[in-house]
Amino acid sequence: MCLTIPKQVISVSQHAIKVRTGQKTESVSSILAVKKGDWVLTQNGVIIKKITAKQAKEINKFLN
Repeated sequence: MCLTIPKQVISVSQHAIKVRTGQKTESVSSILAVKKGDWVLTQNGVIIKKITAKQAKEINKFLN
């Protein structure tokens, strides 16, 4: 089983999707349609699942 930290989409362009976790940002690709503000899970630099803000908060609470 893989563990991934929830990330929030901060921008979407034709070439890359930028996501943020805390103070860290990174560029990723996606197999899903996403928009700015969405919460997502990534694996190997690819968005694999969208989650709700509530789910992201619960996961982050568990990890802290």
